[in-house]
Amino acid sequence: MKLRTFLLWCLLAVSALAAPSAFAATTCTASAPDIVVSGYDGTAQAAANTNVTVTCNTGVTSLFDGTAYVTLCLYVGNTPRTLQNGSNSLSYDLYTSAGTVWQGNSASPPAQQIFKLSYPVGGFIGSNVSGSGQVTVPITARIPAQSGLAAGTYTQALTANTSEYQSSEPAFFGGGSSQPASCKGGSAGPTFPFNVSANVAPRCVIKTATDLAFGSVPGFITTNVDQTSVVTINCINATAWTAGLNNGINASGTTRRMTDGLGNFVTYELYRDSTRSQRWGNTVNTDTVAGTGTGFDQAVTVYGRVPVQTATPGSYTDTITVTVTY
Repeated sequence: MKLRTFLLWCLLAVSALAAPSAFAATTCTASAPDIVVSGYDGTAQAAANTNVTVTCNTGVTSLFDGTAYVTLCLYVGNTPRTLQNGSNSLSYDLYTSAGTVWQGNSASPPAQQIFKLSYPVGGFIGSNVSGSGQVTVPITARIPAQSGLAAGTYTQALTANTSEYQSSEPAFFGGGSSQPASCKGGSAGPTFPFNVSANVAPRCVIKTATDLAFGSVPGFITTNVDQTSVVTINCINATAWTAGLNNGINASGTTRRMTDGLGNFVTYELYRDSTRSQRWGNTVNTDTVAGTGTGFDQAVTVYGRVPVQTATPGSYTDTITVTVTY
């Protein structure tokens, strides 16, 4: 009777050992911080990065220590890729570390979007712990130079980012795991949504400033001599700006003067209006010219006048500095 009991117990034990069922499967999680492109003004390409971090965990599947393998594919959706600021748009794209454009889910994933992990997994008789592996994948957003932009923050939420993977875990008695050849036909992997945004900074440049030439006049200036020049400004669309003129390099107080370099001067003045009643100075919002950028060149006329006076014959000049504040 005792012998039969012992044999029955041994048969049950062998039966239990022969069951090769796995105790845990491989699961993966993923996350990616937002991409923020700062300081973009449309004049040159700008770029910024994020990193997708994928972590795969495999529970104890074997009596002995072994290796888990994962072949993973990452897909970035949302095409065309366009950042929006109200009705204004900004085109961009996302690139892999190899410089190719990130693609969405497809039957044949690009090689640059396939990643392989391998990591040790403990067994019941071995270290008796699960195992995990991690891969960090860079994604670069590039915004090319574009004209006619409006200042502000442009965004796009990338919500269609997905993944898929195949995994291979150690068999119950050890061994039996190898790197899957493909990610296709396996498990749906984690999603990793993130936002892309760009702050289009206000920007103004002075493109040109033509000389204001009063021409040749007699030494006895008996009537006002009027001429004009043009300052061309280019500002990002919707950028508020003001343009100011200093008093020149030969001024006496606030009186603008041209000099012949020999100690002789001819007074003159610069105005914001064609009737020459509004002096053009350099105090913002007081005696400056204001405007709003369009993204294209804007011409601003400077109205100059040499008033009646007596001057010593010669060639007279002055230098004016234009300042644009935005």
